[in-house]
Amino acid sequence: MLKAVEVLFVYPDFLEKTRNVRNILGSYSEGLASLSAVLKKDGHNVSLYHQTYMPDRREFIDTIRKHSPDIIGISIRTSAFPFAKEMIGWLNDELPDICVMAGMYHASLAPQEVIDVEGVDAVCIGEGEYVCLDFVNYFAKHGKINTAADSFWVKDSGGTVHKNPLRPFIADLDELPFPDLELFDYTNLRSNVEQNTAEVIVSRGCVYSCTYCANAELRNLYPNKSGYARFRSPENSIKLLERVLEKDPKIECFSFNDAILNANADWFYEFAALYRERIGKRFVCNLRVELITEEMVEELAKTGCYLVTIGIESGNEELRTKYLMRTMKNDHIIKVSHLLKNAGIIVNTYNIIGLPYETPELTLETIKLNAQMHTDNIVISYFQPFPNTRLRAIAEQAGFIDPSVRPNDLVQLRMPGYKRSDIIYFRYSFLMFIRKYRKLYQSYSGERLEREIARLDSKILGKNHPRGLIGVIRQKKYWLNVFIKRTVSRTLPGVYKALRRLRDKKSAIGRLKT
Repeated sequence: MLKAVEVLFVYPDFLEKTRNVRNILGSYSEGLASLSAVLKKDGHNVSLYHQTYMPDRREFIDTIRKHSPDIIGISIRTSAFPFAKEMIGWLNDELPDICVMAGMYHASLAPQEVIDVEGVDAVCIGEGEYVCLDFVNYFAKHGKINTAADSFWVKDSGGTVHKNPLRPFIADLDELPFPDLELFDYTNLRSNVEQNTAEVIVSRGCVYSCTYCANAELRNLYPNKSGYARFRSPENSIKLLERVLEKDPKIECFSFNDAILNANADWFYEFAALYRERIGKRFVCNLRVELITEEMVEELAKTGCYLVTIGIESGNEELRTKYLMRTMKNDHIIKVSHLLKNAGIIVNTYNIIGLPYETPELTLETIKLNAQMHTDNIVISYFQPFPNTRLRAIAEQAGFIDPSVRPNDLVQLRMPGYKRSDIIYFRYSFLMFIRKYRKLYQSYSGERLEREIARLDSKILGKNHPRGLIGVIRQKKYWLNVFIKRTVSRTLPGVYKALRRLRDKKSAIGRLKT
């Protein structure tokens, strides 16, 4: 029997804005939980260093020493790479004998950048469960790293990097053990505490090729690209949810973090029937707007779905089709949103600001589309040019990526037609403008509506309008509100939950009126 290896996962679960904020609750990571389940099943010891703020050097090294790991696996998303790089440097200086492997999206999409970091011994590319198990088992048997490990780039003692081929992805997700919830302080995760909500994933991959998303590029890494979008079977998915409820009985809602829960209609309807019968909790999910039908909306409402998030990203059809490879029509988006609202389901949208070739005028089109949809909630993200994605290449070819821009700058592109200060202004004015345009759509029609919209457009886009100053003020106000919400959720969780329920109730009343 192999000697048990001590594996410590390091999970930087914070943002640039919150790197120095203490007492923030952490988020769940399905990837780490799944890796831990496979390793523990084979007899290895796994623990988690869950970082909700950036530690200083002494705290970090002391924590590592306390765990005394044989192998450290550090989870790296693109926005966390600068922090991970700094911590790996501390390890290299003070604990150079510990094997350090890196994984997650950034490691998979930019393995050369990660393996070049001094102190990184190996980079896991793509899905890691069984290739990491083999990597750890080899270490247990031989006391050293396997330079020929599948799906790994490995740096040997001489500094040579061995770039090994990827093993095919796991075709049948039912073969995987259920995620190791015990890896986390599970009942005290942010969504569990603040919303009595469990975050779950029952699928992997995506069939679409959106140019801004990492999923398409991750799919292209594999020799077996076909079938990359996979679901646990409906029965297995329900058993997973039942296990979550056993772990945290206070859960009132599930948040499905799958890329597209309705990607497979047959799977969806079979799963929905089992969910009603055996789970019966409210849930939220991400759906692909082109795949939503009236029948599906009825099924969602009947099954307990109370919020759906759909990605529209841009309100301009030409930009969306040409640069994002999103071909849906605005008329269909509006129709679907009204179907959902009429069924009593909250409509949430994903929106991206600062896209290549975007202008203030095009951002207003995104705002106006949301206003016509009568969206209840919005998620606004600055465009992030993730490594090796097609939209990053488009931005590079256009000269929009300035090497002098810091990796943690929220606005990554520098475009002559859209100033950084204007992007920040629209980011923090987005919801306010949706409400203003929505009021116009509700109050006027025909030529009067066109005149009122043109008047508001002119005011917002006017040369003398102090967008830069207003953007700074609204940004500060936004983060003050975030701080207040986090403080209330942490110190008065009951009050916070009651306020959220009141907000959802008001949204439901508003849907009935529209």
